[in-house]
Amino acid sequence: MGCVLLTPEDTRFELTQVGRELYKAADAIQLLEVDAERAELKAQSEMDKTYLTAEGSIEDRKAVAREKAIESRDKAVIARAAYNRARAKAKGLELQQMRLMATLKSIQAEGA
Repeated sequence: MGCVLLTPEDTRFELTQVGRELYKAADAIQLLEVDAERAELKAQSEMDKTYLTAEGSIEDRKAVAREKAIESRDKAVIARAAYNRARAKAKGLELQQMRLMATLKSIQAEGA
């Protein structure tokens, strides 16, 4: 397998593409974080309401509240996972951007 040599133009183009993806990722991360927070608040609210209306001992009421809110808690976990996954992808893009900047600097130094 041969080594692919990037030209400064290729590297600048890739940097532009990565920059665009990072720009979109920032908006997506913000929306996903809001979704995750709302899902968590909804799950907690559902648990609290159920706890307040349930009968029995404290432990019985907690168990009933957890059982009733299991679906909304699952949705909250999924929403938080989507947010974390988007953040991880953005971090990967940031690392790629730094690598490309270092490559461009190296190419320019060799050409000088």
